[in-house]
Amino acid sequence: MNKPLPKPKISIVQDVPSDYGVYVWLTAQKKFFKDEHGNIMNIPARQFDFSAMGKIRAAARHYGVEEGGKPHFLAGSRRVSEMEYSEQKGRLAEGYIPSETDIGAWADAKKGFLAHGSE
Repeated sequence: MNKPLPKPKISIVQDVPSDYGVYVWLTAQKKFFKDEHGNIMNIPARQFDFSAMGKIRAAARHYGVEEGGKPHFLAGSRRVSEMEYSEQKGRLAEGYIPSETDIGAWADAKKGFLAHGSE
C-alpha cells in the first residue's frame, strides 16, 4: 500500500535580507510617485520606521497625491546621485559591475569566474 508523500514545508524568504532600504510613495494607481524628471520620491530608512513613513506621507500630502496611496519599502535599495548614476552607466558600458558597492553582484561574478574562468 502506497502512503501519500507528506506536504513539503516551504519558507518564503526575502530576496534581499536587509532591514535598510528606502520608502517610496505608492500611489492609488500602484505607481511610484515621480517628479517631472522621473525621480522617484523616496526617503532612506529602516523597515517599519514609522518616522520615515510619516515624513513620506507628509510629502505626498504636500504634493497632493496622498489619497489612496501608501508608503512602500524597498529593501536593499539606496539613493544614487546623478553623478554616481553616470559613473555606473560608464562602468556597465565598459563591461564592469555598475556599482562598486553591490556585494551580491561581486559574489555572483566570483562564482562565474571560478566556474568558467576569465572568458
